[in-house]
Amino acid sequence: MLSFTAAAVVIVPGPDQALLLQTSAASGRPAAVRTAGGVVLGIALWGIASMVGLSALLVNDSVAFRVVSVVGAAYLIWLGIMALRSAISAASAAPKHDDRGRTGFFLRGLLVNCLNPKAGLFYLAILPQFLPASATSSVGDELMLFAIYVTVSALWLFGFAFAAGSLHPILNRPRVRRSLDSVVGVILLGLGVMALVGV
Repeated sequence: MLSFTAAAVVIVPGPDQALLLQTSAASGRPAAVRTAGGVVLGIALWGIASMVGLSALLVNDSVAFRVVSVVGAAYLIWLGIMALRSAISAASAAPKHDDRGRTGFFLRGLLVNCLNPKAGLFYLAILPQFLPASATSSVGDELMLFAIYVTVSALWLFGFAFAAGSLHPILNRPRVRRSLDSVVGVILLGLGVMALVGV
């Protein structure tokens, strides 16, 4: 049941998938896989933060929660603007290869996830429902749930990155790339604005 719930949560389209799709189009499979690695590490870090109580502290501290939310929203808006600028510039020139180096793509995926405090809410609101009511080894149970969620997330995100990266020759065609950058830019910009309004 947890595996199904985790899969449902991860598969729902969001900034992670939008970023992976754009990265696949601009830079190909290796870059998309590195970006997925950053997202997965972010998911794991939120899980660790939840187990040691940091997520609960963040959610209960309205000021800290708002600060992280605003920074995360601003980062999504910035990514959206960059994608739209790429679409506009590609209209008058051939699409450029986005080469951020090995760590650049990884860090971008990591930041998108770590700067989204709502990602930590999954551990606080959903995972506890799968713990036994009379759990005597809660740490072991939490570790098992944490491992299942991270594993399911990794399988989906790396699979998505691999599949989308395989379509790089098609996605990087000028017309397709412009359309994709435009759509992803609007999605990221919209998600960022919605997150900012909801703070």
